[in-house]
Amino acid sequence: GILQDMLKKGIRSVHCYCVDNILVKVPDPLFIGCCLERKSDCGAKVVSKAFPTEAVGVICECNGQWKVVEYSEISSETAHLTTDDGKLQFSQGNICNHYFTTQFLQKIIEQKEKELIHHVAKKKIPTIDAAGEKVVPEKINGIKMEKFCFRRFQIF
Repeated sequence: GILQDMLKKGIRSVHCYCVDNILVKVPDPLFIGCCLERKSDCGAKVVSKAFPTEAVGVICECNGQWKVVEYSEISSETAHLTTDDGKLQFSQGNICNHYFTTQFLQKIIEQKEKELIHHVAKKKIPTIDAAGEKVVPEKINGIKMEKFCFRRFQIF
């Protein structure tokens, strides 16, 4: 597959980003350099959330493990939690800008792929009616089962 081809070509790391992030700098030499200097297997850039219910997942530590928690999985009460100095407790917004070594990805595939968690996304999915016209639903009409590359953070 793709990973085997990268390994064969001597590619040691990859920089991944999400299609939703139009401001991403590709490649990002400061971010990649930081990950390389620290000899990190993986890395994630974050931005501070603008407000508690902003529709962005957060990177946080849960039970001793770093993970990404999607905004749809955080209760309003939890989203509004603050630290003693008044800042949001869960403020590190995941902008889907990640770094992985190819060795780390190989390790995931060999040892942990089956443990990757599916994210259930309830969506308004456009359809085509009998006349061939596009129909944009007003209510949720479908479920997408997604596996995100950043879910890898929580399994090591």
